[in-house]
Amino acid sequence: MDRREFLKFAGIGGALLYTSSWLTSCGHGGGNPPPPPVQGSKKPLMVPSFNGGLFGYYKPQGNTTTITAKSVSLQVLDNASTNMFAYHMNDGQNDYYNPILILRKGDQFNVDFKNQIGEKSIIHWHGFRVDWQQDGHPYYAVANGGTYNYRINQIIDRSGTYFYHPHPHGRTGYQVYKGLGGMVIIEDGDEDNLKQALQLEYGKTDIPLILQDRDFNSDGSLSYNPTGMLGFWGGTLLVNMTLNPYLEVDRRIYRFRVLNASNARAYRLVLEKGGQRQRFWVIGVEGGLLDKPYEVSEFLVSPGERIDILVDFRSAQVGETLLMRSLAPTGLVPSGRMAQVANRELDVLEFRVAKDTGYTAQIPNQLSNVTPINTAGAQTISMPLGMSRMQFTIAGKVWDNNNALADYGYTFNNGDIRIIEFTNNTGVYHPMHLHGLQFQVISRVNSPGIIRSLFLQGRSVMATDLGWKDTVIVAPGETVRIAVDFSHNFTQEQVYLLHCHILEHHDDGMMINYRVRA
Repeated sequence: MDRREFLKFAGIGGALLYTSSWLTSCGHGGGNPPPPPVQGSKKPLMVPSFNGGLFGYYKPQGNTTTITAKSVSLQVLDNASTNMFAYHMNDGQNDYYNPILILRKGDQFNVDFKNQIGEKSIIHWHGFRVDWQQDGHPYYAVANGGTYNYRINQIIDRSGTYFYHPHPHGRTGYQVYKGLGGMVIIEDGDEDNLKQALQLEYGKTDIPLILQDRDFNSDGSLSYNPTGMLGFWGGTLLVNMTLNPYLEVDRRIYRFRVLNASNARAYRLVLEKGGQRQRFWVIGVEGGLLDKPYEVSEFLVSPGERIDILVDFRSAQVGETLLMRSLAPTGLVPSGRMAQVANRELDVLEFRVAKDTGYTAQIPNQLSNVTPINTAGAQTISMPLGMSRMQFTIAGKVWDNNNALADYGYTFNNGDIRIIEFTNNTGVYHPMHLHGLQFQVISRVNSPGIIRSLFLQGRSVMATDLGWKDTVIVAPGETVRIAVDFSHNFTQEQVYLLHCHILEHHDDGMMINYRVRA
């Protein structure tokens, strides 16, 4: 990458100089090219069950659940096994790896996390509104052989699709890449109503799609080689840890819970039949179901985001196939050599319509109640995203690992309502994530075409911006305004994180604390 390309990428003028040492420190590997994408035969998508295995559904029973992070060997490729990390659980009969945890609003949720991966780790319950000692702050990371006890007295979050993954500072990207991470499903009355209306069943017509991009060496081992300031973008896509997957479907409505569990790659997803785009419906985001279904033909999902969709396969005939594809995320990353892998188009999942049914259910007109945050008179807080001394910054600040609980000047009172304004002054997109709270997107300004094309009619937001969020895409040059209600019901001051969810970005310091008084 030449100087002109770098300055365009950084977006902050001639004050910065390109240094190869920064790229090397981020794992660029001295310019070695990444391994080629893995080729392989089509395989049935790995769909979870309640009988253990990878991503198996698990409903915690009793007072405490034990989750152990450990090394495992998985058969991901056709002709080689891969050594990875996984979260292991056992229900007395079956072993589960990275299980999909099924909880219910109002439940107590207690976990003993045991770390056996050889280095410090901690679990972050991504999207949960819990007190900060249960949230997975890197301050509480435990050493190899250590245990951390989570005690969540009551799940207060709405039904929806949530995420759990490691969060030790400086090693989050590596540990997630090595395999640690899983999905959480929270149920409530709204969820019950939708399942009944559409006759949805876990593992049959309500199916997770966990998207992860990887690079593999010729012996089947993982190659972790982040590309400078873009973080890690792999050349081989896995869905539910399945290479080149297909799914046989009936002519009926299916729900897919899309989790972007990749380190840095944003997916621009479309559904095609015979090369023609098909419609589907966005029904939920990170904080649960939307007020109603929104018909779309494309959506973006960035690392850490969860987007729930409905697909009605009655628009196809038995024997036809449909293809979910990820188009190039044009405008989210810079042009040039660094973006060649990032802008690659990928086949995600092939659907094979196998059977007709007498299914007659229709998508409900209303899904839940989403009350807008009242921002009348709310103070606006500007948090520009920039770069200083070869590190991405939030409002000019970077993480101070020597004082993990440092006060960065953002302290709020319990009950405060604020508008946070993210303006991206860099040449790469940032998915901004708040711990401990959820928010609502108000508007987007100066958005690139890839995002403007997804705006709802008469509005400057996408369907995936609606509802309750915990992660939001901020494109280069764009300003995104969010409303945050800092109310909590905990008796102590809370110390939460705000960071970019490109994992290599926050590992390198694009992360700050904020405090909420009792």
